[in-house]
Amino acid sequence: MKLRLRVALLMCLAAAAVFTGAEAFRSLKPQRGGELSPELYAPYASQADSAEFFIRGSGGYVAVFGGRRDKEPVAVTAISLAKLRSVDRAMVERGIPVADRKELLSLLEDFGS
Repeated sequence: MKLRLRVALLMCLAAAAVFTGAEAFRSLKPQRGGELSPELYAPYASQADSAEFFIRGSGGYVAVFGGRRDKEPVAVTAISLAKLRSVDRAMVERGIPVADRKELLSLLEDFGS
């Protein structure tokens, strides 16, 4: 009798573990690859008006633009957008305002590595 009770208890615990694991998995809502959370972009959005450069995509590569509305890039890098992490790619597609040349070089170095 004790063996049957132990087996029944073990089966109940296993079922409960499977159920809670499945519910935990369903509760996860991963961020889609192309989406960018407002909290992540907020530091860049605040400096858009005073930015000297903008980093955006051009022809599948990371490019540097002289202003927010510029159609032609000042420079196109060899950094492929496809090779960037999804969050970095989303930020570049939205446009990253850059305050000065030092920050520009730092961001490009980060994207290139």
